[in-house]
Amino acid sequence: MTDIEMAEPKPTHSLIEIGVIVAGPLDVIDSQAAKIAVEQTDARLSELFPAFRFDFFEIKRPELTGANLSGNGRVEPSLLLQQAVEARDSRHWDFAFVLTAAELVGNYSPYCFAALSRPLDAAIISMSLIDPQALGIEVNRQERVERIARRLSRLMLHSIGHLTGLPKSDHPNDLLFHPPNAEALDLMAGMDQDSLHRQRVALAEIADQRLEEGAGRGLTYPVFALRAAWINRKEIWQAIWAARPWEFPKRLSRLTIASFSALAILFMTAESWDLALAQGIPQLGMLLVVTLLSTTVYVVARQQLLVRRGKRRSEQSVVTTAAAFGIVFVGMATTWLALFGVGVVLAHFLFPSDLIASWASSRISDVYQIGWGDRPVMAFFAASLSLLIGALGASFESQHYFRHIIFVDEEI
Repeated sequence: MTDIEMAEPKPTHSLIEIGVIVAGPLDVIDSQAAKIAVEQTDARLSELFPAFRFDFFEIKRPELTGANLSGNGRVEPSLLLQQAVEARDSRHWDFAFVLTAAELVGNYSPYCFAALSRPLDAAIISMSLIDPQALGIEVNRQERVERIARRLSRLMLHSIGHLTGLPKSDHPNDLLFHPPNAEALDLMAGMDQDSLHRQRVALAEIADQRLEEGAGRGLTYPVFALRAAWINRKEIWQAIWAARPWEFPKRLSRLTIASFSALAILFMTAESWDLALAQGIPQLGMLLVVTLLSTTVYVVARQQLLVRRGKRRSEQSVVTTAAAFGIVFVGMATTWLALFGVGVVLAHFLFPSDLIASWASSRISDVYQIGWGDRPVMAFFAASLSLLIGALGASFESQHYFRHIIFVDEEI
């Protein structure tokens, strides 16, 4: 690991450490552009936030990209994110960037300059699509290096803004703008005062002494984890919100198909109605709690979403773990609500009272005994069981895709 000295040390104790991992080989042009981009990024950050010192570190991992390329020559961001997190935790960086010459697989858009992950404090940046030569534009060597460096620097600045919780901007000249093409990166240069203030506050929190470096040294791990989660509760909530877990039913098709198929089968079974209407409120509540917790733990374990390695504990790893559990839990809860809503509609419009009375004969002897709450009870019961079954469908999702859905909250 080599420290890239970008400027004279600044007289401040507010230190932000940023790791830059070069994944795979870079040609001479990209290598030169990457070095210049880091220098430009450091200079711009120092200009915007003079109270902080930004230290950049570079490590080269030539073996990372080649073995991870797909058949079309692109690399899954989730694979490189795992490497970024391991390096971030072991070296105690605040942010980790991975630079690669390979194209990235995008799941939200047809092209992907970068994949950003707020839960992991990391970003994967591809240099292929920001190269003017790759876009068919003829420029001389020096101009090519300058354009790649400028665009890469803008992507890094955008990434840091996103990772510190700043929202997107609609102004083409703002660093937080979502560029529709590589040329748009050239215009992204500034930030408004509100964004600067918010990022300054976020950087101050990041620069604070970590729990494992001070008061947390003597704590047992459960106490350490709870305290770290409480200290970083805002960051955890922002990571969960950025992942948009309420879109689980749309994004995770296998989970959705398995859950709704199970719901349809349960509604067509007389024994299901009989069993559901025999349950009381406490039993249904306990079933829901067990369903949400068990499916969350199962999916997190099955998809290997816990990225902590080794026995070294850190505040960042606790935040990452809590965010992963929170994202999956909210996603499962959203899926349950969708199942429940569909179940209520089906019960009211497709199942007459006399049919329900004949199916739930152990509890209901007369059609007039069916109350307004019986159909929602069946929907509640069926939604819980359907989610349990649907979690098996989630286990068949591609691990790369699932990790991308959980951890990548913005594709540029």
